[in-house]
Amino acid sequence: MIRPPKDSRKDQRKNPRKADGLVVVSGASSGIGAATARALAAKGYHVLAGVRTDSEADAVRADGIEPVTLDITVPHHVEALARRIADDPERRALRVLVNNAGIEINAPVEVLPLALWREQFEVNLFGHVAVIQKLLPFLRRSRGRIVNISSVGGVAALPVFGAYAGTKFALEAASDSLRREVSAHGVQVVVVQPGGVRTEMAARSGDLSLELAAAMSAEHQHLYGHLINATVASNAAFLERALPAAKAGAKIARMATTPRPRARYTLGADAAFIIPLTRFLPARLMDAILAMSHRPRKPKTAPAPAGSPSCPSWQPHRTDRADGPTTCGGRYRLGRFVWIIRLTTGRCLRCGARPDRSWRSSRSGWQYRVIT
Repeated sequence: MIRPPKDSRKDQRKNPRKADGLVVVSGASSGIGAATARALAAKGYHVLAGVRTDSEADAVRADGIEPVTLDITVPHHVEALARRIADDPERRALRVLVNNAGIEINAPVEVLPLALWREQFEVNLFGHVAVIQKLLPFLRRSRGRIVNISSVGGVAALPVFGAYAGTKFALEAASDSLRREVSAHGVQVVVVQPGGVRTEMAARSGDLSLELAAAMSAEHQHLYGHLINATVASNAAFLERALPAAKAGAKIARMATTPRPRARYTLGADAAFIIPLTRFLPARLMDAILAMSHRPRKPKTAPAPAGSPSCPSWQPHRTDRADGPTTCGGRYRLGRFVWIIRLTTGRCLRCGARPDRSWRSSRSGWQYRVIT
């Protein structure tokens, strides 16, 4: 048997397949879905981007992106999508289905109304199953691929995220079963587990949580109010440093088209860090770590006078400003650590500066810089 040269095999791995088919991306009006649709269109695929309104269709329409009306919980929308693929004027095959649509409404298990539990399962689980059932025959003919967008919440359930995490745990299990059922038919099933990504849905979920908290009874306010506020504040601070949606979409497009995909991919440094921890650390230790990361924040206090720190771990420092480096007379409190996990970052109580990654302890005689 004549084998191709090694160089040509490397080229095949880098350029896995000719992008000549259809791709369906649900929930493509914004965020991860829109970014994934753009990245796949840039690879040469014709993307059927699922949206729910005409304004969303106008926003996402572009070269290689055809918006289609798709609410995955509405059966006739799913039927219309299947007819569009079957009646494609160029008779292109369906290569990839990206199940990305989702909603996130967070509140404690005791507080969240059952109607909102059911709504999240309808969108985040049953809707995806409906689309898979309708489009699987097309994927079987093309030996295509299903990409289910799960979450780090499908492996580690944070407090207040019970309903959303429940839908993602269920999607993970359904994906495992589906992968083992259709692998013999040539269909691949991939699960993507994103961590924090800067999207409209992620930003909106905090506001929804606060609205639900405001409507709670006085007893529930006393029991859960501090937990909800701390969780929303922690997530809002984290989203400022989270992965941009454009980068997430580009990575998902590569996962959707690589020739030999893994069964699961993490997306973002936080997901790559947290998911292995859930496998190796005892559940009680994970509970303690997550509880500390969502501990209520104390209100800001007035700047402490220089030279009178209440904590011996505060350090004097220099700050870089527009008019040149200056010495701040305030003190800098080091971040809080749990084992090797840094949960908080310190800030000077006088100048408000945070340290960059190059800080060194002044106790050892080294100088370090603080970027404001």
